[in-house]
Amino acid sequence: MASLIKRIIIFLTISFELIASDLSSYELGHGYKFNSLLTIGSYLSTEYEVAKDERSFTLDDIALLAYGEVMPNLTYLAELEAVKFYKYDFKNGIDETNDAFHIERLYFNYRFSDNLVARIGKQITPIGYWNLEPINVLRDTSSNPYYSKYLFPKFLTGVDFSGYTSDSYQTTYHLFAQKNEDLDETYINIPNEHFFGASLEHELNDEISFGGSIGQFKTNSQETFEYIQLNAKYDDTTFALSSEFMLRNGGLDSQKDENTYGGYLQALYHYTPQHTFVSRYEHFYDKSVINKDQLFLLGYSYRPIFPVSFKMEYQWHELKDQNKFLSSFSVLF
Repeated sequence: MASLIKRIIIFLTISFELIASDLSSYELGHGYKFNSLLTIGSYLSTEYEVAKDERSFTLDDIALLAYGEVMPNLTYLAELEAVKFYKYDFKNGIDETNDAFHIERLYFNYRFSDNLVARIGKQITPIGYWNLEPINVLRDTSSNPYYSKYLFPKFLTGVDFSGYTSDSYQTTYHLFAQKNEDLDETYINIPNEHFFGASLEHELNDEISFGGSIGQFKTNSQETFEYIQLNAKYDDTTFALSSEFMLRNGGLDSQKDENTYGGYLQALYHYTPQHTFVSRYEHFYDKSVINKDQLFLLGYSYRPIFPVSFKMEYQWHELKDQNKFLSSFSVLF
């Protein structure tokens, strides 16, 4: 415990020393801007979980970010993160630490125009909605849907071309490719050296959007997968309804006829800007990970200010021994 406290003190000291020189110019959640070339930020999140065979507290994510403008039209972002930094098991009275920091993102953006932006480096895979919000404080629940964890690589180390398809600014596209090792293969859900895909997103109006993606990837264990994905969202600022679904086919040569699929339907009700209620239904099937599961989730989040979030939820699973209560605290500095 003493070593954990020491590590937290070091992390917080670094974070606050970066902004201590001029607190009047610092705004929580936006990092500290030294100049146009360098802004430094950080975030952390904690989780408390109660399940059939577990009761634990986890200091889950600790991350440091740097971003800025190198020259007109050329920007960068770097993010280092330690996951499961500290965990205490109340049932067994044991703790464990994992203070290794990994490269979550490291990329450069060059903007040719609104219709063409090139991004090169390690970046978030541009699929759907959920995967584009990797920071806990920005998400609607403490947990992530099965769909976003197991069906496709969450990151790619390669190149992505994106932009608007026309001057109406209603439809955006992404064309991405990776043909090399991941920048940090110890920090990716599906290690691969071959990943190609495309996605489209169309905003019908201020409240309704929909889109989809297709792609192929080959894992380091020589499994090849193709996927097709669809997503849609309605959001009128008080009520929001969103859904994502993916069908994936592939595997080793002997398993290529085995389909894997997963998706969710989620509803949000913003009682006030600070208080939000959430419900989510998920369905997932994958022989290689979890035979089959459905779950229903009810949750609540309190956000006193935008960069700070308290969340709690209860999950009812078809696999009943996986029912759990989960809560989290997260902050973006």
